Amino acid sequence: MEIGSVIRSRRQSLRSTQNALAEISGVSVRMIKAIEGGYANPSVKTLTKILTPLGLQLQIVDKEDETTKE
Repeated sequence: MEIGSVIRSRRQSLRSTQNALAEISGVSVRMIKAIEGGYANPSVKTLTKILTPLGLQLQIVDKEDETTKE
């Protein structure tokens, strides 16, 4: 699942708007719309600003480790 879809889904489940998320995260509405739409490639710092108020956190997984466990 793409990060933008995860953000949109969580925001909607919390019954929040893009404007409200922008206000509490300090990230512009334009950037949030672009991320949710899959048109932006945000920095880790920007993602953290958005994910934190949504109660989410960024996790980096090494795909190589995942495939060797199978």
